[in-house]
Amino acid sequence: MNRYTIVFDVGGLFIKTAVLNERGQMVPDTYMIYPARSKESKEVILGHFAAMIRDQTNRIMDRHFRIDGIGFAFPGPFDYERGICYIKGVDKFESLYGVNLRDELTRRIRDESFFRHKRTPDFCIVFENDANLFALGEYAAGKAGRYRKAICITIGTGAGSAFLENGALVKDRPDVPPNGWVYNQPFRESIVDDYISKRGILRLMKQAGLDTANLDVKQLAEMATGGDATAIGIFRQFGTMIGEMLVPFVRSFQPEAVVIGGQIAKSQHLFLDSTREALREFSVALEVSDETSISTFVGVSQLLKLYRNAAKS
Repeated sequence: MNRYTIVFDVGGLFIKTAVLNERGQMVPDTYMIYPARSKESKEVILGHFAAMIRDQTNRIMDRHFRIDGIGFAFPGPFDYERGICYIKGVDKFESLYGVNLRDELTRRIRDESFFRHKRTPDFCIVFENDANLFALGEYAAGKAGRYRKAICITIGTGAGSAFLENGALVKDRPDVPPNGWVYNQPFRESIVDDYISKRGILRLMKQAGLDTANLDVKQLAEMATGGDATAIGIFRQFGTMIGEMLVPFVRSFQPEAVVIGGQIAKSQHLFLDSTREALREFSVALEVSDETSISTFVGVSQLLKLYRNAAKS
C-alpha cells in the first residue's frame, strides 16, 4: 500500500492543489489551479471542495494507493484545531462563517464510491493558517532555511505573516504580534490588511486616477514592465508601504531575513528596491519565494506528519 496526501492552498481568488507521495514529493500531473468561488454560498463552496478532492483522488494512477490525509492551508480567522471558519468582513468565504469544515467535508466524502475504500485507518483532515504553512515550507525547502530568524509574509487578497526562529513558529512572545499575524495591526489610517494587499494596490491606482473597473493588478504590472510611468510609481509606492509596515516588526524581532511570497512576488522587480530602501536602517536580507504554493504544500505535508505523530503519542 502506498500512501498519498491531498493538499490545498486556499486563496481568495484561486485554490491550488496537488497530491504528494510519502516523501512529500508532488505526484506528476496533479498540480491544479481552480477558481476559489469564495463569494458563493456555503453549499456551493463545500460542493466545490468535495469535487476537487474527487478530482485529485482520480488523478492518482497507482493501483495500490490509499489517502492518508487531506491538508488545507486556509486564511484566517479560523479555529484550525477544530476546523471552524470565522472569516468575515474581508470579501471572501464569508458564507462559511461558523461552519465546521472538517465535519462538513468528512460527511460529504466518506461514503462516496471514489473515496470509501481509499482511506487509511489513520486518515485525517487538518487545517492551518496559510502563512504559517508557507513559512514552515520555506524553512524546510525554500529561502527561510538559510536563516536562524526570519519573517515570512504572503501578499495577495490580504497580508499573511509568520515569524520563524530555528524553524519553529513564534506566536506568543513580546517581540511578535499576537499569533504572529500582522494583518490586523494598525497601519497608517487603518490596518495592515487594507494596504498590503490587492485592495491596497487598487487604492493606489484610484489615487493615481486609474480606472480600476477596467484595469486589474496584473495589467498594471504589465504596464509598469512596459515602462508606464504611472504604473511604475504605483508599484514603487507599494514597495515603500511594505517596508514601512515591516519596520516595527523587524525592529522588535530582529530577523536575519524577510521572505516574501504570494501573488505579488511575481512582480518583485517592480517593488523590491523600494521595500529595501524603506528598510535601509536594518541589516536584513530580502528574499522572494520561488513558488509560494510549493512551499505551502511542503508545510501541509509536515503538518499532517506532526498531527499523526501527536495522535499516536
